Amino acid sequence: MNILLIDHYAGSPEMGMEYRPYYLAREWAKQGHNATIVAADFSHLRSKNPLIDEPICEKLIENVRFVLVKTTAYTENDRKRYKNVFRFVQILNRNVQILAEKYKPDVVIASSTYPFDIYPAQKIASAAKAKLVYEVHDVHPESFIEIYGYSAYHPIMQTLKHAVKHAYRIADFVISVLPRVDLHMKELGVKTDKFAYIPNGICVHEEPKKQPQRHIDLITRYREKGYFVVMYLGGFAPANALDELVKSAKHVSNNVIYMMVGNGLQKAPLKRYAKQNNLSNIMFLDAVEKDQVQIILALADCLYIGALPLEVYRYGVGMNKLYDYMYSGRPIICAMNVPENPVETTHCGIVLPKNNAEKIAEAIEAIKQMPESERAAMGEHGKTYVLENNLYSVLAKRFIDAINDKETQ
Repeated sequence: MNILLIDHYAGSPEMGMEYRPYYLAREWAKQGHNATIVAADFSHLRSKNPLIDEPICEKLIENVRFVLVKTTAYTENDRKRYKNVFRFVQILNRNVQILAEKYKPDVVIASSTYPFDIYPAQKIASAAKAKLVYEVHDVHPESFIEIYGYSAYHPIMQTLKHAVKHAYRIADFVISVLPRVDLHMKELGVKTDKFAYIPNGICVHEEPKKQPQRHIDLITRYREKGYFVVMYLGGFAPANALDELVKSAKHVSNNVIYMMVGNGLQKAPLKRYAKQNNLSNIMFLDAVEKDQVQIILALADCLYIGALPLEVYRYGVGMNKLYDYMYSGRPIICAMNVPENPVETTHCGIVLPKNNAEKIAEAIEAIKQMPESERAAMGEHGKTYVLENNLYSVLAKRFIDAINDKETQ
């Protein structure tokens, strides 16, 4: 099967996130398929962006074929980012016939987080007589409205809503990393028989090119002094609700240390808050490379993940770090109320119905008081689950099986 996967922000282990398209493409190739990723040359999510001169060109990146589209750089969610998106979609629209003829896709996947890539994807699929898949990462426009405070009547929100409804209707298949996107489809009056849930995954065979030695030395030093290490590893974004985690540091015992690993817009204000409140039991560390994540997680005694109490989470969450956490075999404090929560179903941690500093502190103390063997058993539940359900080799096959199964229905 020839697969053309369009994801504006697709990356690779070397370039940086997003990783899902790369790992799926790599596994599809192993399974006998021919996969090509279409991505922008610039993404704020990557640590390293490829350099191209032409409007569109092909490059082999870490043994996966990419078609890169020349866009514009940006630093914030401003007009330059909108221009970047517009440029990507515009160039794809101009190259529909070329992409259809050169790559002869049997399946075209529109997977760019935002829904506007559905328009060129639809045209490419039509020109190639291919099946069209719409892959949902976030529910729009609800995510923007609730997280960033946009009005539902804002022209961009209305445009997003129209694009999403169009994508649901015209796609042959709808696949999502969120378990209950079928509810959103139903709310928009679209039949759900073409929906399949394919969660995010983990890659277990990556050896780090370089050890994150400064992180290792710092965390190990505290462990050797007898500290209980609570860790957050991920992005410092508003949706991750890290303020309550930081506030919880006021309520824990003296031998608990927080390791906050990552970067993002919320990091500076959280550091200021910790300093102003004399929270010397919180360490803020830089982000690490993808292939170093498990090394760092293994140094924790428990891990934290949280989210704002938003209505949009009734469709579920698909956070990559959740599956990385589970694979680490460490117990997890999960402060979010979402459907089909794997921390709850696998009993690999403590689930809090809402993000509250005092409750987070109580959960930390509860895990701290457990015998080490009990903590290890709790963490092992999560690791066993993801090894059975979230390897990219498993997910890549499920993706193809979902298309084939629904095609025969």
